[in-house]
Amino acid sequence: MPLLSIVIPTHKRPRLIARAISSALDVYKNVDLEIIVVPNGQDDTWRAIAEQHGHDPRIQWHYLPAGNACAARNHGLANAQGKYLRFLDDDDYLLPGAAEQLELIERERLDACSAPLEFTTADGIGRYSIGLPVTDDFVSAAIHSATVSLTQGSIFRTSRIREIRWRENVDLYDDYLWMLDVVTAGEMTWTKTPVPVCTYVQHDGARLSRIRRSNRNSRILVDALLHVHRELQAQGRLSPRRDEAVAAALLAHAHSAFPASPVYLSAAIRKAKAIASDAAPLQPIFVRHPWLNKHLLLIEWAALAPRYVTRGYRRASWFVGRLLNRLNS
Repeated sequence: MPLLSIVIPTHKRPRLIARAISSALDVYKNVDLEIIVVPNGQDDTWRAIAEQHGHDPRIQWHYLPAGNACAARNHGLANAQGKYLRFLDDDDYLLPGAAEQLELIERERLDACSAPLEFTTADGIGRYSIGLPVTDDFVSAAIHSATVSLTQGSIFRTSRIREIRWRENVDLYDDYLWMLDVVTAGEMTWTKTPVPVCTYVQHDGARLSRIRRSNRNSRILVDALLHVHRELQAQGRLSPRRDEAVAAALLAHAHSAFPASPVYLSAAIRKAKAIASDAAPLQPIFVRHPWLNKHLLLIEWAALAPRYVTRGYRRASWFVGRLLNRLNS
């Protein structure tokens, strides 16, 4: 049995999948490792990379002619033989801290170990890291990861997540929804490390196109959070900090997506306040100005028209800023 399985879905990114594979081989060069690459959709660009690694028994290629990234992750998870497992997107790559993370979860005999991600752009301009949620409770951390996903930064004991499938019918929040399903399934022994383990690459095109707000996507996420709360309550696993985590995540989503679905998200805000009246959205502005939370619903409606009017301006400003950064680099 390999010590670690790495599942990498890929689609039409031959150069990037080559980098992702190389990073895994470099970081885990002294580890009994299997890398399961799952090309999905109509794509033959991966075959040249597969030929380059044809001599390496650690790398497996499982082609899914139909399906998406979530289907690919499910396929990889079902076929993984490692004691531990981590997911890696084809455009991201592992850092040396990932080796220490594996040593930690093995030494402490844990079910999961999480670490921060390093963020950068596709052209490498700017690097920064966002710390993990400030809690020692895995359930609360996973719920709070609405703003910082734990999925890419975590290693899991394979036996604990084997039956937890990714939702193949969603086009947004897929990693976060999977984490919610993980914590709903049961308690896990968990720790975290402060050292970044993976570089998360943000793209102008592919990933920006995923920032879609719609009533359907909002309902999926809000329903998932409320389902987690009901399940934790039914299982006798609720606590005040888990109440606060669910409420804060609901409020954070409501604030970020409010213009797309104001009536529905107004109801979500009221439900969040019923769960934990003192909870506040996770966005920094509410940390700097806590008084905003006292009148959150009123503020969201008051800001609705200006947010619509300035939406085009804010997008233009973002692209101009990116262009200036490139010209000055």
